[in-house]
This record gives sequence, C-alpha cells and structure tokens, in this order.
Amino acid sequence: MPNLQLPWYTEVVMNISALLVNYWYVFPTVGLGGWAIFTNWKKTPEGKKKWDLISLKIPLFGEMNRMVSVSRFTRTLATLLNGGVPMLNAMAIVRNVVDNEIIAKAVDEARGNISEGESISGPLRKSGQLPPIVIHMVNIGEKTGELEHMLVQVSDAYDFQVKNKLESLTGLIGPVVLVIMGFAIGTIVFSVMIPMFQLTEAAG
Repeated sequence: MPNLQLPWYTEVVMNISALLVNYWYVFPTVGLGGWAIFTNWKKTPEGKKKWDLISLKIPLFGEMNRMVSVSRFTRTLATLLNGGVPMLNAMAIVRNVVDNEIIAKAVDEARGNISEGESISGPLRKSGQLPPIVIHMVNIGEKTGELEHMLVQVSDAYDFQVKNKLESLTGLIGPVVLVIMGFAIGTIVFSVMIPMFQLTEAAG
C-alpha cells in the first residue's frame, strides 16, 4: 500500500535494530578501545591529575570520593601519630594513601608549611580541599592535645556517611533500571502497534 508511510519513530526503531544486528561487533570494539585509551591516559601524571580533579566534581559521586580520601587521610594520620611517627614523616606517608593527586597536593603544601612552624589546620584550610568541619575538628584536636582522637572521630563519621550514601544510591538503581526498561519496551510496542492500527484502518 504505497499511500501508507511508517511513522518516523518506527523507522528509528527499525534502523537501530538493523544497526545492532548487522554491526553489533562495532560497539564492544569501540567500548574496549575507548577504555584502553582512557586507562592509558589516566596513568600519565597529567591525566591522573585531571581525572582526580574531575572525580571530585562528579555529581553524586564527587562528594563521596572526597569523603573517602579525607577518611583515609585522617585515619592513617591518626594511626601513624599514635605509633609515634613524627608529624612531617607521617604527612609524607599519608599523601600516598589518599589516592587523589589534588588532596595529596594539599597534604604536601601543608607538610611544607608545618616544617616552617605552622599548625596543621592552617595550611589545610588554605588548600580549600578539605571540608570546613574537618579543619575545625583538627584545630580543636591541636588545641586540646587530642589530635589523634579527633582524627579518628572524623574518619569514623565520614566512613558512616559514605556507607549511607552508597546504600541510598544502591536503593535507587532498581527503580531507575525499571523506568529505563519500561520506557524502552513501551517505545518498541508503541512503534509496532501504531503502524498495525494504521494498516488495519486503511484495509477497511
């Protein structure tokens, strides 16, 4: 029936289907190639620095990444200080534990200022990479002589927050997947049924 034309959305679904059937191998190839390029780029000093900066700004996950780095920093520093390691040596060790070049740079700058006689909270505040509440707790610990205890409290609090956020995100995955699958199935059904109805009407 030459007077009948498929709706544009049906043609889109058919073209996508044909693409997936005839050229399915392109997608895993591009995906693996992109992943290899990204991995090699992230291993370079400049790439790691840029990725670490991006990872701290990603919506939802950026805040958690910062919390994890801060928790590692505070807990490791508390453990080293409790073990009798001098502050400068402890800071040099901690900068390799945070696993984020942006936070590590802040620790390096703080270590340099501490070697000149400054407190630990001042240089960390200047870096702008640690949350104000962490700086406040560190400052209190320095003044009261209970720095190690305060660092452990900060680490425990951030571990608890990260755990809660992960549980919340995990709980959202199920509904989001259902919505996406429902939309995909609805689109396919709609694209198939509408032309069938049109053909039935045209046939009289």
